[in-house]
Amino acid sequence: MSRFEILCVTMHQKDFSKIKQMNINSDVVFANQADTTAMDELEFNGHCARMITTDTRGVGVNRNLALMYAKGEICLFADDDVTYDDDMEERVLREFDAHPDADVIIFHFDTDSDRKQVKYAKTKKCGRFTRMPWGGVRIACRLDSIRKANVWFTTLFGGGCIFPSGEDSMWLTEARRKGLTFYVSKETIGKLDFENSSWFTGFDEKMYYGKGAFYQATHPKTKNLWMLYFAMRTVKKSNLSVSDMFKWMKCGSRGYIEMKGFQSVTKGK
Repeated sequence: MSRFEILCVTMHQKDFSKIKQMNINSDVVFANQADTTAMDELEFNGHCARMITTDTRGVGVNRNLALMYAKGEICLFADDDVTYDDDMEERVLREFDAHPDADVIIFHFDTDSDRKQVKYAKTKKCGRFTRMPWGGVRIACRLDSIRKANVWFTTLFGGGCIFPSGEDSMWLTEARRKGLTFYVSKETIGKLDFENSSWFTGFDEKMYYGKGAFYQATHPKTKNLWMLYFAMRTVKKSNLSVSDMFKWMKCGSRGYIEMKGFQSVTKGK
């Protein structure tokens, strides 16, 4: 078992060029969705890269594949559009060494996007009711902790799935429900362009439909309160009226129960 490993989801890769593009200086597993099935390995600069290629679809399926093949004591989830700082591995390991009770640590990325995340002045432990607005690329974890808790990614939410997003939040919610300890780190480990999203098309009907499905899946008893909170939080970001926001979130809630995606309920409209 290596000390550290990146678990990167990607698509249609034919070589290991992402190593240079992402400035990877550590062991890495690429879970590569394409039209074939293969497994390739590459030794580079004293590190090992493995490419697990399958013809499956869905970001949750792909992240789960990376987890299945993971060997690192500490693992960092990744998308293939991030660029890491040269000393990223050292920063991540230093934080886990400094916080031996941490099962999961959330790291920061620099970005020019208006959707950028808050950067903390110091690393802090998360409480039971801490909001978790963190994308998968920010999540590092102790592999043994995740496997013992049996925490996996949903295959219903995220890119390539029936519902557009939320797989990262659902993973974090499940991990917290199972008692894992979270920290948010002060450390920045790379750069990320949030604007080139494969699913985010703005605060439109599709966004609110997906949120309704997400709240039905994660908070079925209090979904209406969560819908109200999200509508109030995004009212200035959307061209939709509050009543339309609720209409689409309610539609998404029913869609989750009936397993119907946004495209299926809007087809023909």
